[in-house]
Amino acid sequence: MNRKTGYLANLLNVPPLIFKFQFNPELLSEKKSYGYRETQNFGKWEFDRTSAASGFGKVFGALDDLKEFGSLLVGTKALEADAGKPRTFALDFALDARNLPDITEPGTPVEGDERFGGRIEPSLAVLRSFMNPSWDPISDVLAWFTGQKKFCPPTRPPLCTLKIGDVDLDCVMTDLNIKVTKFKPDLTPERAEVSLTLNEQTQSISTSLDVIGRLVEVGKSFGQLTGEDWVQSVPGAGLVQTIFS
Repeated sequence: MNRKTGYLANLLNVPPLIFKFQFNPELLSEKKSYGYRETQNFGKWEFDRTSAASGFGKVFGALDDLKEFGSLLVGTKALEADAGKPRTFALDFALDARNLPDITEPGTPVEGDERFGGRIEPSLAVLRSFMNPSWDPISDVLAWFTGQKKFCPPTRPPLCTLKIGDVDLDCVMTDLNIKVTKFKPDLTPERAEVSLTLNEQTQSISTSLDVIGRLVEVGKSFGQLTGEDWVQSVPGAGLVQTIFS
């Protein structure tokens, strides 16, 4: 099996940024939050929505009235969806100028990592670049070349595309923590532990593609369910079983 790795990249940045994980991350956590607000009232002890509806709409009106009874019974206002918050990814990984222990067979002598040339400073520089303003080729560089502006200083950090496993999203890096745990005799870093936080930038094509991919995977999950799973998922199924058991 081929060993795969992940990337943090922005090919459109000036200069292009490509960070390849030397070792697969030791930790990747994902967090998604959604905001809700309380409704203005509890509802009424009557089938007012049912009366206001006509035809088949009375069925849905009755369902809405029955749902309102729940808030009244427990004296708690219902919640309305407000807006979602960006997905947050936290990663922990290491960089080492000495070896690649995660792909070395047990008992095999560890050799120097030729890919990194014994230096992790270039990789650290790429990571730091995601936290510092850089030139946007569309708004900054293009304006400079067309003469719209004589000088376009960088104003914001570049986007950071996270590509690892089934995650392929445009993000912004909000936190970067580099801890050098071993130095060379000349005090250049030999090993570093890195922790960083990324927030999804939803104004991107990658988010739309991710939604499509998620829906496809949800469809595949149906093949892992049985008829019993569908029955137990029906609202009120547990109460019916409790009554007739």
